[in-house]
Amino acid sequence: MLRIVATRWDGGTQPLHALTVALDGDTKVPADSLTVTCPFDEVLRQDTAKIEAFDGERQVFVGKPDQIVTEKRAQGAILRFTARSPAAFLLDSEAEPITYFQPTVGLMESRHLAPFGIRVMTKDNVPCYHALKIDKGMSHWQVLQSFCRNRFACEPRITGDGRAYLKGESEEGEVLFSDTGSVRYFALTEYQKPHRLLSQIRLKFEQANAYRAVIENTSPAARGAHCVRYVNAASDKTTLATAEKMLENSNRSSYALRLRCLGCQSSALGKRAAVQDSVLGTVDGLLVRQVSYTADSRGERSVIVLEKEKC
Repeated sequence: MLRIVATRWDGGTQPLHALTVALDGDTKVPADSLTVTCPFDEVLRQDTAKIEAFDGERQVFVGKPDQIVTEKRAQGAILRFTARSPAAFLLDSEAEPITYFQPTVGLMESRHLAPFGIRVMTKDNVPCYHALKIDKGMSHWQVLQSFCRNRFACEPRITGDGRAYLKGESEEGEVLFSDTGSVRYFALTEYQKPHRLLSQIRLKFEQANAYRAVIENTSPAARGAHCVRYVNAASDKTTLATAEKMLENSNRSSYALRLRCLGCQSSALGKRAAVQDSVLGTVDGLLVRQVSYTADSRGERSVIVLEKEKC
């Protein structure tokens, strides 16, 4: 089971005797979530400022409790902690309304990440040549999203232990899942969803024109698809990249593999992956999109969702 440590407001630490643990991470969700139950402890109930989770010596989660619940049962009283990782600060906190001219990664880090204990993993000094206007009510996460979309044409990702990937990088390394060796799984489910596939995107680049430009979906999986979308690239907030992203998203959402493994596999989240299966054969070019880990009296297990990295 993951080792859980609580930090008190005075800075002292206290290990938790966890009864159950649930850790959920998804590359499409900004913040990871952790739920822990333990025997009732008055100090923990009154004085818990931070929760950390460790897989051996590797920190896999850190966050402030969103909720602390005391529950009295016939068998005794328990505490339930629910916490989110550092990206939650960016979702919950409003950014100062201002306009940045040629913002850089360093500016994003100093103004929108470092104050919340989040560190950027890959830095550069190349500015974004679009002005970034922060409207009243925008969260720090929305500011970061806007910057990354304009500068790197991708979505940012923040790990459960507070590392920020702004350039669309996946975690280093590749995981090989197998039903006979490597990282073993005991159950596999494949989902093919051709109804999600777009066949083409039609665009117009001037308001007075028709939708004459066409981007075809060249993925082999899209053969036989007859689903069209229209994109007005003349609109201020819509570009050719928007259309390409729509195709990419449709291809990714049309295929998934769901694996059930023993133990904690949280380190696989965001990594490239391949599956060697006795029925399906080798399926490569995958990305670990989601890992849900649970531990209780029945043991430790992880549910892993993989999608195509490039389609």
